[in-house]
Amino acid sequence: MSLFRDDLIQEFNEYKEANLNDFSWWNYVNLKSDLQTALAFAKFFYPEVIQLDGYFLLKDKFNEQLFINWKESCYGDKICVEKMMNLYELKDFFHININNEETEQEQLIELGNVLKLFWSMSFKERFPQKNIVISVYEEFDSLFITVYEKIK
Repeated sequence: MSLFRDDLIQEFNEYKEANLNDFSWWNYVNLKSDLQTALAFAKFFYPEVIQLDGYFLLKDKFNEQLFINWKESCYGDKICVEKMMNLYELKDFFHININNEETEQEQLIELGNVLKLFWSMSFKERFPQKNIVISVYEEFDSLFITVYEKIK
């Protein structure tokens, strides 16, 4: 199984061709990132969770005032509150560092699929008793990810 096609990232393929195919994703990471970025990505793919008042919330997305507002707007509906509190537009994760490649939309779709896979595994490992749902969907020409707990 492969997470995505190698040719999805043009720069990787250019390096691979320039190095007589003796170039791997590990080499690419070594060229593009540093130790601190790698550790930050560990938190990105294995996000911390806050469990507050029975709600399942992503720590890095949490805002107390928004939480109060969404509880009111959703009339306390747990799924509604969690979906909205944990909602994130995928392109906003990297809006500062955009390459504007032809495959950007396809890359966003693959990022959504990869995040869904890793978040699913991480939440299942940490919260085996909970039915955690990770949803990636398109709306208004944008791709979103959210997570919520579905009561069994």
